[in-house]
Amino acid sequence: MKIFSPDLIQIGYYGLDKKSCLQEMVDFIYKKGIISASDSFFKLIYEREEIMSTGIGRNIAIPHARSRLVREFKISVFILKNAIDFNSLDGELVKIIFLIAVPEDMKQEYMKVLSLLSNFCREAENRDKLINSNSAEEAYEYLRGIENEI
Repeated sequence: MKIFSPDLIQIGYYGLDKKSCLQEMVDFIYKKGIISASDSFFKLIYEREEIMSTGIGRNIAIPHARSRLVREFKISVFILKNAIDFNSLDGELVKIIFLIAVPEDMKQEYMKVLSLLSNFCREAENRDKLINSNSAEEAYEYLRGIENEI
């Protein structure tokens, strides 16, 4: 399953704060045709953040939602120029945001991808490679291994 692509990766994005970053990411995947309604999908993502932050620690956030608004399972990645406060579990600022958009009927695949992505992000070497990527294509090459395990 192809869940990543270079055209869904932004390198050097300057984020003001969590809410504006999430809005920008949702608008980005809406323009790519991945979701059918930007405002409704943003509401799902942000309501989830208000319940509990998806800042999982180690400078990573993984906002996610399963919804009928999602046309295809995709992950958008924003690698930030500046770190932002995401109310992360470890108190660290976030530098990499993975926005996961999942069709409602793909729960099993969704759980597997969350697990694989979390395992990938545990490794400092993987995080460093993404943060230091010079292009979306370079970042994509690091992430392709996750797709091969699905």
